[in-house]
Amino acid sequence: MAEEENKWKEAEIRRDDIKKLLENTKQLAEMYSEIIGIKKTGWENVLKAKVRKAEKAERDRQNG
Repeated sequence: MAEEENKWKEAEIRRDDIKKLLENTKQLAEMYSEIIGIKKTGWENVLKAKVRKAEKAERDRQNG
């Protein structure tokens, strides 16, 4: 048993798995940020259209 323990050498601990996980998380966060930006722009356009529609309806009601 002691001979088997001597066979195993202490190896350098590498945490490439954590580095890869962090890179993937960073990439996911960047993609999410882009999607949120696109959705923000879309909702801003929807709200602007609603405001314009409401203003037009108000003008039409006052004029007609």
